[in-house]
Amino acid sequence: MNELNLDDFKGIIFDLDGVIYDITEAIKKAVEDGIEKYQMNVSRDEVMEEIAHLIEDIQNYPVPEIILNSYTLLDIKFLEGLSFFKKLRIGIYLFTQFNQYKDEESKIFEGIAKLISNLSRKNLKLAILTNNKSSYAEEVLSKFNLTKFFDPIIGFNDVSKVKPDPEGILKILEIWKIKPSQAIFVGDMTTDIDAGKAANVRMICVSSGLAKKETLIEHEPDILVNNTEELIKIFNI
Repeated sequence: MNELNLDDFKGIIFDLDGVIYDITEAIKKAVEDGIEKYQMNVSRDEVMEEIAHLIEDIQNYPVPEIILNSYTLLDIKFLEGLSFFKKLRIGIYLFTQFNQYKDEESKIFEGIAKLISNLSRKNLKLAILTNNKSSYAEEVLSKFNLTKFFDPIIGFNDVSKVKPDPEGILKILEIWKIKPSQAIFVGDMTTDIDAGKAANVRMICVSSGLAKKETLIEHEPDILVNNTEELIKIFNI
């Protein structure tokens, strides 16, 4: 595994869910509930990635817009063949169950707080870019005493286009007044990889379990690590 020379970089942008905040168990439980309630003939592992993307997308909209955009949002493989209204019921149920489990099941990844603190000590600029709302990111970071390390914290409410569009990354680079070649973006989904590549920053993808590793490889991140432990080794601090 190649180590990064951090002297070559001035800033690191982190996605939140799946990189700092481990929401995997909450999604797994929501999926299991959905499969059982609606007697769906699918396995949990087969649909995890699609549902993770669905939950990420739904979080971008207020309720009226979820309904307005639901036809497009619910156009996903595991819901094929179902009526629109059944898709809508399942989508809302999954999102509701996820939100119920999120607080009790979610935690930060082991070692990530120490990594963030160590990166900050090296005078690297640190930022958050999430497809969730920035206030949600601030709430999660505050819970684990990590807010002080990140500036700016950018959510869907701070940009006109969310990932995979590079707008959020480019906005952070502009605030920092640094070049793309001086920045690293750490994410865990295909949307993160595509955004990082479009912004021409170094893209590290963590295979956290929400997206299939094969799918992530197809999108060609600069570096792919299997877990947070490997991510920490990459930074070598």
